[in-house]
Amino acid sequence: MKRARILVVDDHQPSSELLAATLADEGYPATAFQTAAAALAELRENGAEVLITDLRMDGMDGIALLREARAVDATLPVVLVTAHATLERAMAATRAGAFAFLTKPLRTEDVLVQVRNAAEQCRLARAVTDQRDSSSGEIVGSSAALLRALSIADRAAKSHVTVLITGESGTGKEMFARRIHARGVRADRPFVAVNCGAIPESLIESELFGHARGAFTGANADRAGLLESADKGTLFLDEVGELSASAQTRLLRFLQEGTIRRVGDVRDRTLDVRVIAATHRELKGGDFREDLFYRLNVVPLELPPLRARRDDVAVLLAVALRGACARHRREVPGFTGPALDALRRHGWPGNVRELFNLAERLAVLCVGASIELEDLPREMRPTGDDEDPLALPDGDFDLTGFLESIEERALRKALTRAGRVKAHAAASLGLERNAFRYKLNKYGIEG
Repeated sequence: MKRARILVVDDHQPSSELLAATLADEGYPATAFQTAAAALAELRENGAEVLITDLRMDGMDGIALLREARAVDATLPVVLVTAHATLERAMAATRAGAFAFLTKPLRTEDVLVQVRNAAEQCRLARAVTDQRDSSSGEIVGSSAALLRALSIADRAAKSHVTVLITGESGTGKEMFARRIHARGVRADRPFVAVNCGAIPESLIESELFGHARGAFTGANADRAGLLESADKGTLFLDEVGELSASAQTRLLRFLQEGTIRRVGDVRDRTLDVRVIAATHRELKGGDFREDLFYRLNVVPLELPPLRARRDDVAVLLAVALRGACARHRREVPGFTGPALDALRRHGWPGNVRELFNLAERLAVLCVGASIELEDLPREMRPTGDDEDPLALPDGDFDLTGFLESIEERALRKALTRAGRVKAHAAASLGLERNAFRYKLNKYGIEG
């Protein structure tokens, strides 16, 4: 993820330059300034994601600079620093809109925590301003895992082959299917979506393939099925693994020959339909037809879970919260640093669907201008007894062996959380399947 650009302001030149150098060493591009005027000029010219300023300075002080900077960029988080901390000064900084208030001498760990949270707050606030509402159907995010999936989807869109979208529930499989359709040559033709798990087994064949008059009790007229409705367009079969054995046989015949026969009919009908299927479970090796699996799996598209897209959480939440607040006619609240940190650490078992549900909840229940840690559901708050996996051993130790032990624990934990489903476990760690299998073999872990 691109690191935030930081402006550091202190009229004591050694202090500003030391802090800027420290941040640069941690991967944050930082520039030191000795006057508020110079920092404001840079902000107007090139922008920034975080401003760190001393409170007491000659000329314009830190609070005045905070107000001027927020007038230039209302989304800019400002961290105030002072060697003379008092309750009165802290309250004044808070009233002025400071993101955080730090006291000298500065501890690097404290600065980095505030910078990370401030940068996330800035990204979130700008996403609220810049991103379109989630109802637009756009897939939001820039994490490497998401970009890989989007690249495959966009390449598949240029063809007519079948696509099998896999991924946990709530990862956005239908949105990807619609994107493939919208970016292909069939974009102006029908897109018909059907949830195979929502249709009773006794009706699924009739719904998909249609029926002839008199085919069964209640069939009083000929009826076209969903496949015919999608002729020249795209049929999206969500939860395709729930199809009955008979429906699987009919679907296989269509994919092989391009023809269907309505239930109870004697005539074949030729159709031109692109099929995109989706499932949240493993199809191969179960009761799903293996030959049908290979027909559907021409282009496999595996969607990453949200826990493998942590860099996207802030932007997604901004979009979701903006839409929810618009529906409930209220101002969009900000987030405190601890709340952002908790959201970043959360495992998101419900994926994007869970995130949008959270946004709706916060829009209704959070009454303050900022969302606090206490506003989050209990399961999203830190428990305080989380083990630090990077706690270093005392004395000299083997770094390679230490890091490998962490990697092995992460692999085992991911497998357990994913119910031993390797594809899901690999995605949760942001790994390709082959790389995941290699690591399992390396540590002798049985899938």
